Amino acid sequence: MTEIPEHLLKRSKQAKAKATGDPVDEGADSESSDSGAGAPAATTPATTEAPAAPALAARSPESTTDAPAVPDPPYVVAAKTRKKAPIWVVPVLAFLPLWAILYAGVLEVREAEGGGFEALGAELFTGNCAACHGPSGGGGVGPQLSGGEVLLTFPSIDDQMAFVTDGSVAGAPYGDPGRDGGQRVASGGMPSFASFTEDELLAVICHERQTLSGGEEEACSADGAGAGGESHG
Repeated sequence: MTEIPEHLLKRSKQAKAKATGDPVDEGADSESSDSGAGAPAATTPATTEAPAAPALAARSPESTTDAPAVPDPPYVVAAKTRKKAPIWVVPVLAFLPLWAILYAGVLEVREAEGGGFEALGAELFTGNCAACHGPSGGGGVGPQLSGGEVLLTFPSIDDQMAFVTDGSVAGAPYGDPGRDGGQRVASGGMPSFASFTEDELLAVICHERQTLSGGEEEACSADGAGAGGESHG
């Protein structure tokens, strides 16, 4: 609301007093005149009601703004993004112990049904000995084994097994010193076959003594191979 100037109020009161016959307050009128003759009375600015400050809403834990999320460390990110193992891996892992048992059984001496021991000896001779002694033991870079020669050089199967296991160097004597023509001397050396298992060693030597040289030995029979292998270790 606008404030009415004081001198106007005084004049209004004087006019009202004259109209009603009431005594006029001359001091007030003089004061009013003086104040009117000078600078206009200062008007009190209209007081306007200041807008109320917005009430602060009660802040509950639910309405409180969360702090910025802290990023996960690299190892957590890697764990979250790493591919998970497919479900079919579970039965495969469960089968592994059985597979290991079956595989270990396959690694035993390769012995086919019905004469597998002789077949193993022939296979080993072809793959390891034939290049030097010939496919049928007739000789070549290495000495002849067929025609009974290997039996004359090694009357005892134990001596032959030891020679094949250890090998020899060029110029070293080997075999029976009492055979016709004297003890044999290695011309080019004999490689060691210590990597053979005991059964593999017995199989290839029995092939040389029986199949190639026509010898007969109980230790080289399919039924006696195990016993012979143990006695000639």
